Amino acid sequence: MASAARRTTAVIGLTAAALALAACSGGNSPAKANGAVAVSTVPQHILRAPGSLVSATQPQANGIMWVLAGKSSMGLFQMDSSTGHLTGSVSVSAAARSVAETSTGVIGLALGRGKSGALQLMSSTGKQVKSVPLPAPARQVVVGSDGTTFYVLSGNGRTASVTIVGSRAGKVLGSVPMPSGAVSVAPDVPQTTLYALEGNGFVDQINVTGGKVVAKFKAATKDDTVQSIALSPDGGSLYVLKNNGTASNVADVNTSTEAVRKVLPAPGNCVGLLVSSSGGQLYELVGTAKYGNIQVFAA
Repeated sequence: MASAARRTTAVIGLTAAALALAACSGGNSPAKANGAVAVSTVPQHILRAPGSLVSATQPQANGIMWVLAGKSSMGLFQMDSSTGHLTGSVSVSAAARSVAETSTGVIGLALGRGKSGALQLMSSTGKQVKSVPLPAPARQVVVGSDGTTFYVLSGNGRTASVTIVGSRAGKVLGSVPMPSGAVSVAPDVPQTTLYALEGNGFVDQINVTGGKVVAKFKAATKDDTVQSIALSPDGGSLYVLKNNGTASNVADVNTSTEAVRKVLPAPGNCVGLLVSSSGGQLYELVGTAKYGNIQVFAA
């Protein structure tokens, strides 16, 4: 567990370079930031978490969330998101890469190792229910706005795709081709398109039916390393977590204009982010071998 001093120190301010971040409309080079400003702030609160934090689920209506953490051995830890208290845990495969939970309490654990991948469905108590094979090692799993459908990104370096899985029966509902370099995905609110973040900083918006790319824009500068994306509940903001080598930050991209509205802070060693169900908060996940925490910022 991180000490209070260490957790506070982990909060890193934005650099001036973040202000240069831009997104483009219909082109392949960054557009001007259109008045985007850096927001300097501190977390509303910090939740202690296990070290080597990898992923977490969005808090449920009762405040409970699941945290995936570990290195040689992995575990799922049940946490009270209001206090940070751990209320339970279960051991999981060392191949676990990402976790998500539906509004009905079905947990989806994305597995990826070597050439194989799977989505492991679990009950709200952590008991395995079913395993759904994937075409390649999993990179990420997220849940659509309907609260019941899993979208699982998998890839092998040459190809990538998103497998759509219904949580009730574990049935594969479809597959959507992705750019081979996709590192993170987010379905839009109607669940008719998918936003795919590529490792080169581009975001592709892709039709679920037919797999056509309907929009493409730059979400980071050439000096940034992008990590993950998350969409606001109203679909108006796409949050892009990135690191410029010295500090992490989150770009709030207007999905209508593809321009950066503002640049939000992110702590050091940030490995992922989630948006609250209200859209008012960002849960930013911090994971190192020595400590982990979840820092909650205003969106």
